[in-house]
Amino acid sequence: MRKKKLILDYSQINDDGFNTLLGKVLDCLKDHVVLVDLPVSLEDLQNQADDFKVKWQKASRGGSVLEIAEKNDSKKIVADSLKKTAFYVNMVADGSRSILLSSGLILENDAKAAQIPGQVQGAALVDGRQSNQMQIKFKPIKDALLYEYQVTSDLDQFDQPVWGEIFQTSTSYANIFSPVKPGFTYHLRIRARNRRGIGDWCEAVRLTAR
Repeated sequence: MRKKKLILDYSQINDDGFNTLLGKVLDCLKDHVVLVDLPVSLEDLQNQADDFKVKWQKASRGGSVLEIAEKNDSKKIVADSLKKTAFYVNMVADGSRSILLSSGLILENDAKAAQIPGQVQGAALVDGRQSNQMQIKFKPIKDALLYEYQVTSDLDQFDQPVWGEIFQTSTSYANIFSPVKPGFTYHLRIRARNRRGIGDWCEAVRLTAR
């Protein structure tokens, strides 16, 4: 029988779930009697988790392109630390389910690792066939049941989009947004959802209506 192991890639977990996982792992590894020679110290992991949380909170409140990029970079650093930690735990546990679970990390083939859709990629606004229309395009996500999107031309005092009504679609193509006003710049963001939950909003894209 194949030994039970922890997953190594945590980068695809949505930001909210990722933040929750970090808290759980830090709690589980604190004063652990078996997992004592961690490749990433708990102090470093805590600092990385705190940095991610701050940047995630900024980005989730209609953050700028820079703030979203900083959040993504921070997440990559923490995900790499979790990968190193999971590899170490796998070596020490040698298939022991109790030791694996005691780390707070996620077991292979555990449905929780893929419950919520990932971030939508390839989002774009393009000119529609008529002058008062825009077409919404993006890459489909496996297992997504619905996609939610928001389009706005309104900006706040910091020139950030003011998001309003959420529209739903079951397909990644042939989605039309109208009416639009020529000369106005429209912003778009999209997220996927299924029975397990809702993924993160993609990075906003924009287009000036013709």
